Amino acid sequence: MGDKIANAAQIQSISEKAFTKYLKMLKIDKDIKKFEKLDVEHKQLQSKVYQVYEEVRRSLSIETYHHSTPSVYQSSSAGDMVAGFRFLCSKTAAKQETETPEGQLIKELETKKRAAVDELHGINELNGLKSTVNNILKGADVPLLGE
Repeated sequence: MGDKIANAAQIQSISEKAFTKYLKMLKIDKDIKKFEKLDVEHKQLQSKVYQVYEEVRRSLSIETYHHSTPSVYQSSSAGDMVAGFRFLCSKTAAKQETETPEGQLIKELETKKRAAVDELHGINELNGLKSTVNNILKGADVPLLGE
């Protein structure tokens, strides 16, 4: 048993000394060095991108394990990271919809449209319908009934 252990240690020593020559013989020594460098850079980028993803996700109060939330981990592929950020972008846009002038205008117009439709569906007689609908639409920058 002692000979096997001594032999294994000797094989390991020879292998370590010959490793650089072995890679050169296979003509991949430069590729291995480049791969090691890129692997370190890749892991750093994954970590940075994931940290940003997590901060934004938490700031939007999005649950990690909800069925509609993309699965994004520190070891995720670029495609999964992009899918995750697309999801966050959509959630951010939806949250900020009413915080921009355009979003406020859209919300206001949607409210006026809903009120006009409700009024149209709720009136059994046509008396006063035109003026009621025009009052609702007033200021919405749309053509008024009868004009």
